[in-house]
Amino acid sequence: MPSSKQIIGLLISVILLGSPIAQAQDQSPAYARVVPADLKWSPLPSMPKGAQIAVLHGSPAKPGLFTIYVKLPANFKLPVHSHPDERVRTIISGTYYSAIGDKVDSSKLMAFPPGTFSHVPPKVWQFAETKNEEVVFQITGIGPTGIDYLNATDDPRKPQ
Repeated sequence: MPSSKQIIGLLISVILLGSPIAQAQDQSPAYARVVPADLKWSPLPSMPKGAQIAVLHGSPAKPGLFTIYVKLPANFKLPVHSHPDERVRTIISGTYYSAIGDKVDSSKLMAFPPGTFSHVPPKVWQFAETKNEEVVFQITGIGPTGIDYLNATDDPRKPQ
């Protein structure tokens, strides 16, 4: 028959060995599901006034996968900017107009109607606008993300 010391030792071993397994289960990624009624929109201070964000998964400010919706009002202008990270964008509603370049040139804008997918490499200068309708698009990338404006005076986060 095992001694009380052996039983106590066995119990301690089970507890110590079981803890990492329990911790690993607690850290497993959660299933994410967001229906339109659950979207929580908030101002997006890194973009001109009127832009809004809804975080669907992860956090764009932290390392790891994130997915967000961005909502832009009608007649919105996004100055020349780039992002430090690679991302994919899908237009959900409205028509988004975007172009690559370090100088705004409306003749270069391409229309991205709903359903359009685009891959945006890191550190590519681009500019965009909406016309007579609100636009919602989804961005998925690996955080942390950010936005850099070519002209510092275009950055709404900086005091003017």
